[in-house]
Amino acid sequence: MLLAIDTSTADAGIACYDGERGALGECVWRAGRDHTAQLLPQIDLLLRHIRCARCDIRAVAVALGPGSWSGLRVGMSVAKGFALARDLPLIGIGTLQALAYQHRSAHLRVVPIINLGRGRVATLTDDAQEPQNVTLADLAAMVNEPALFCGDIDGETQAMLRRLLPDHARFPSPAANVRRPAFLAELAWMRLIAGERDSVAALEPIYLGRPVRVAE
Repeated sequence: MLLAIDTSTADAGIACYDGERGALGECVWRAGRDHTAQLLPQIDLLLRHIRCARCDIRAVAVALGPGSWSGLRVGMSVAKGFALARDLPLIGIGTLQALAYQHRSAHLRVVPIINLGRGRVATLTDDAQEPQNVTLADLAAMVNEPALFCGDIDGETQAMLRRLLPDHARFPSPAANVRRPAFLAELAWMRLIAGERDSVAALEPIYLGRPVRVAE
């Protein structure tokens, strides 16, 4: 069983996954800036619900960000702690990659967004494999076709994108837009069965600039 941890932003999530049964259970909640106090109790609660124990965890996945500096450090520390304690495979997955994968069946170009604060967002573009730190105006200039914007899409962000891209901006429903850790887990499972794992010592979060507070 693989445990996936996502503390990229104020919205945190965990999931348990295996290849035969898929997602065994997942939990998503509004952590704010309380990841440190909430993450381990939530993991234990989810394990109890699916009638598993920590000893059943055979691999750990963690969302790499971009996102909140403090949130990412908590998730990374817990994931590395599990991996080091029992020599488990550790697999890092970019948060934007997981978001795009979650909405891959939309039949539109998918534009994942993570709020970086100070009027800037992180996204993936068609011509760049690495996350980009841009303004919404910069992002709109990169889109010349109908696209599904997903991730950190509050009312203000949605309104601005509709103004900038009146013919192209599309959005999931609020429920469909929740960042689900089961998709992070599924991507990590694919890497695991391919024989891949990341270095516990070398794996680091993706910050994209100076630490900033995530808006709540």
